[in-house]
Amino acid sequence: MTPDGTRRAGAALGVLVLLGGGLAGWHAYLDAAADHPPAVSLSHGECRGALADERIGRLLGAARTVRVESDYRPAEAGRPPRLRCFAAGQGEHALSFEVEAARSAEERADAAARALPKGARRFDGGGADHRTGVLRFDCAVKAPETGEERTAYYLATVKAGLRDRPPATGPGEETMAELAVVLGRQAAEQVLGCTGPVDWPATPVRSA
Repeated sequence: MTPDGTRRAGAALGVLVLLGGGLAGWHAYLDAAADHPPAVSLSHGECRGALADERIGRLLGAARTVRVESDYRPAEAGRPPRLRCFAAGQGEHALSFEVEAARSAEERADAAARALPKGARRFDGGGADHRTGVLRFDCAVKAPETGEERTAYYLATVKAGLRDRPPATGPGEETMAELAVVLGRQAAEQVLGCTGPVDWPATPVRSA
């Protein structure tokens, strides 16, 4: 990211900085210009910090405004936390990200199989095609009611591409595989409350 392309308008301009919890709004940049829109930078707490990675900015491209939506459900009644995010640059570039726990490893495997398109490339812990990335990971979490530690079987799914274009216009298998790992890791570290280490695939992601 270029440092001169990431300044944001302040509260006096009515810009909403999103911290999660079901919020949505438009972000504007102070130095936006019709002939030189700044590079996207989602490093101000959007979607509880899960999107603060330069790869997201590169995917969304340059934009004068960026729309971000987030839906965060904290741990409750025996359910681990869940996070859903959506980001759209001005124009056609968009990305969605979701990380949610299944009740068992088997249920998660079924959900992963449904999320991956036919012919997707497999890697250790997940898979990807040109516009979808999926990652399975186990996360130790504490139940809010009892403090008891248990395993949450998480599935991270990220989708990206150009709106209203054929599927082949997505970022590509390697990019989507890497995004699934990067976003899954950031969600685990900043949102999900994992109490122990997680076994992440190395990036760049290699085929299994």
